[in-house]
Amino acid sequence: MRPVWYVLLAAVLAGILFSCGCTSQPTSSTRAGTPTMSAISAVGTSPDMLPAIALDLSDFPEGFELIYAGETEPPAESVLLSDPAYRGGYSVTVSNESSDFPTGELVDQIVLIYSRPVTRERLAEVFTENYPELSTWPLSPLPEPGIGEASIAYHFAYPETTLSGYTIVFGKGDVYQIVTTMTGDGTADYGFLQGIAQKAAAKVS
Repeated sequence: MRPVWYVLLAAVLAGILFSCGCTSQPTSSTRAGTPTMSAISAVGTSPDMLPAIALDLSDFPEGFELIYAGETEPPAESVLLSDPAYRGGYSVTVSNESSDFPTGELVDQIVLIYSRPVTRERLAEVFTENYPELSTWPLSPLPEPGIGEASIAYHFAYPETTLSGYTIVFGKGDVYQIVTTMTGDGTADYGFLQGIAQKAAAKVS
């Protein structure tokens, strides 16, 4: 039987995925046949490039398993739906929770394309628009992580529980990314998330 915190964590994650529009069918993390970054044209990153930009299991330590990978759409109430600068999104979720490691981490990545310059203010808006539920939790801003052309980071905690984690939001070129890690026992590793975010940024030329 899974611990109570993991059930809560799974329920919260399901709510977050639903709220951010991650409703496509799960897909394999295999990138076979996917265009490479060299195929990006002068007009910007194509939505077809998103699976190649996204993280896959090879970017994580051994023991992580794919929960979700596929296209994502903004929440139904998001102003992104009417934002002409928004051109597409893709999401990946992995976890290393197991019977041998019951306090595993859930890691979520959203990759988005905007024809709009990256600014810290815009990154905060992108986070709120794509995580409307998570953005209402108590957030503690962290020092700028220095990833991409601009970046911001938060520590968050689910009220009255031990569920907590970290989020890093950054942009490089016309690609914006949100990477989040959370655990149910308060042991989420910010250094681990920084490394994951750096790998994600390296995939954007």
